[in-house]
Amino acid sequence: MSFDPRSDWVVELKALEKSFRKQRKPLHRLLELLLPSLFLRGNRTKQEQTFTALKGINLSLKRGEVLGIVGVNGAGKSTLLQIIAGTLQATQGEVHTRGRVAALLELGSGFNPEFTGRENLRLNAAILGLTSKAIEERIGQIIDFAAIGEHIDQPVKTYSSGMQMRLAFAVATSVDADVLLIDEALSVGDGAFARKSFDRMMQVKQKGTSVLFCSHVLFHVEVFCDRVLWLDQGEIRAIGPPKTVLGQYQEYLDDLSGEKSAGDSNLSELQTKAQSHNLAEAGGQAGPMRGHARIVRVEVEVDGNTGAQLHGFSGRSLMRMRIVFKSDPLMPAPSAALVFSSQGGRIIGTNLSVNQAADVPRDQDGSGVLTIEIEPLRLNKGTFRVGAYLLCEKGIHVYQWIDPVASIDMHRDTYDQGYWMVEGRWHSDRHDHHDT
Repeated sequence: MSFDPRSDWVVELKALEKSFRKQRKPLHRLLELLLPSLFLRGNRTKQEQTFTALKGINLSLKRGEVLGIVGVNGAGKSTLLQIIAGTLQATQGEVHTRGRVAALLELGSGFNPEFTGRENLRLNAAILGLTSKAIEERIGQIIDFAAIGEHIDQPVKTYSSGMQMRLAFAVATSVDADVLLIDEALSVGDGAFARKSFDRMMQVKQKGTSVLFCSHVLFHVEVFCDRVLWLDQGEIRAIGPPKTVLGQYQEYLDDLSGEKSAGDSNLSELQTKAQSHNLAEAGGQAGPMRGHARIVRVEVEVDGNTGAQLHGFSGRSLMRMRIVFKSDPLMPAPSAALVFSSQGGRIIGTNLSVNQAADVPRDQDGSGVLTIEIEPLRLNKGTFRVGAYLLCEKGIHVYQWIDPVASIDMHRDTYDQGYWMVEGRWHSDRHDHHDT
């Protein structure tokens, strides 16, 4: 369908449904093919043999709008993006798109492993609608952005997964798409490339490209999106402003977890993997930090004691967190964040250094320290997790995080409930009959 720049929408879905056949044994598939009438006489009905991944989806994406999609595994997020991209066909309903649609679904999945990176670049760009002239004009910039060096002329089958991700991201974000579909691919590759990719996506947004962005990282969804769609078991549970929908979704995750895990199982897995990765990196990588920053060491102290398991007293204790970092000295100095979470993983409070606009002195090699002090610590009684985050100078892109880096058992001899001490003073006024 041709693109009309005067149109308000670029993607429109009407009563969309998608069903899949459930996995069956090869013998059952053969019997159904050869003897369909006999096979269907059994107890299993046609409905029992299918799984409905999307049900009655009505959705419009406007020009220049960024729509985030959240939901636990199996909610239908990836299926929805694949249908819009055209790699899956809807079972029922209508799908309309206007303009050039580029997709970052499974990075590198569209590459021919026998072709070189350069050949795959040209092929993918042509499939996305670029002319031969436009491809040749942009090929140098795409190769430079992917930063895979001489491997660009080697077969893709020799690439690491990271190299494939870099090339796929560089192509998809360089073709001036009218609609860009992103499935868990906002920050790809190593730290330096992750920063580049995040900056590129912010540029794509500023250019007015419409984006459908699916992610388990709720922070990225809130920063990047104009609206958020919450999918639950294939249906739209909510759609609206990010803060409103993400708040509802976080409460759902808390109820789902029963405060025993980090909410969404996938988010918990991501956090656990990231924590292990970041703790390993914190052991002290050597070499230059080109376009990146990393945590070297984190120290959490409560009332003079440091460690991973700490104790404090509500309204009395002094807490200090010290983040030692190393960064590219040619890049702006990074910022940091302190994150308090419940045992179940719900974020209950943060403090970002960018909100105080403080200078961050660094050594010539880009090393520095960011420290936050909280006195008194007004967490209520209970056990709380402490997370340390290192972010870009704008407080948007996360270079690295360790969460939790410590836990604090808070003590208070009262019957108060909740996460925080509520300030205030009760007093008794003389009863005034005029108030009754």
